[in-house]
Amino acid sequence: MSQATTDLLKVLAVTLLVFAASTLVMLYGILLLAQYGANLPMVGSLPLSAPPELIPILAGSGVFGTLAAVHVTGSGIALLLTSATIDQALLITAKAVAVVIVALLGFAVGHMVYLQLTENTALNLNPLMPALIALAGFFVLSTFLAVPALRQLGNLRFAIGVGMIVLGPLLLVWL
Repeated sequence: MSQATTDLLKVLAVTLLVFAASTLVMLYGILLLAQYGANLPMVGSLPLSAPPELIPILAGSGVFGTLAAVHVTGSGIALLLTSATIDQALLITAKAVAVVIVALLGFAVGHMVYLQLTENTALNLNPLMPALIALAGFFVLSTFLAVPALRQLGNLRFAIGVGMIVLGPLLLVWL
């Protein structure tokens, strides 16, 4: 495993923990303020048996699938060209989207832990499955299928580039 992959895994783990802990602290802060007379929305208005609806809606809406399909097509075009700037832009984008997905998952995990501790609701990860799949896809796009890694294959990169250009629209239909 390369140092860049290890660093990305560290960033993803820390992001998940920070967002889960921050969500837990925030929700308990709102609960305490609401109980002691602060004029804030009640925590009871949050869904009790599922993570906030935003995460499954985002993951299920096709936003991450569309970004992945466009990223695969862009990677194919980048492999046909020679541009360190495009390579770096695609690599940063894949890593950034992975971090955003992990932040959303951290928020959902923090919320579910809060509900488990306060309402004793069961943990249900099924609504988060599309986000977990998207995370796996963007992790692969930022490590093994990153343009700089594929560029090391020499002239085979041209065939892979054409294949990725064809695969992008197929992913859009499939995802």
